[in-house]
Amino acid sequence: MRQARAALVLGLALLGAALSAQAQTPQATRLAETSAGSDFAAMDTDKSGHLTLEEVLSYAKKTSSGVKPFRITDADLDKDGQLTPEEQRKAGITGLERFGTVNLKEMDRNGDGYISQEDLDEYFRRKHREAFARADADRDRALRPSEFALFRF
Repeated sequence: MRQARAALVLGLALLGAALSAQAQTPQATRLAETSAGSDFAAMDTDKSGHLTLEEVLSYAKKTSSGVKPFRITDADLDKDGQLTPEEQRKAGITGLERFGTVNLKEMDRNGDGYISQEDLDEYFRRKHREAFARADADRDRALRPSEFALFRF
């Protein structure tokens, strides 16, 4: 029993090491580039092949400018504080679809019941900054295509 458990632990460790090494291969990088390549290319304004936080925040600003301010009571139809994609569609709100359900309390920083352009800008800056920090696996303050695969808003 003890040998079986040790063999299982060793096998899992070897599998983890193999998967980690595979994630750094050119094939993994190409996969990351093709699956999210258009977003990566759009953010990589200096075409350096990696993303800085400044590039990501610049993209966040463009993203927030694509969403028009709105009154929460006009959009949150079930009054649960969450804005679902269906509620977005019914309220005619565009630009948030790819982010799924969003927490309106997180967006409405001053609690006035209105999502202003300042609220949108701050929300997208914060969310992109958090996503960047999670994705920067090697903590070098730059995202390579393989790390960008982890970039989730």
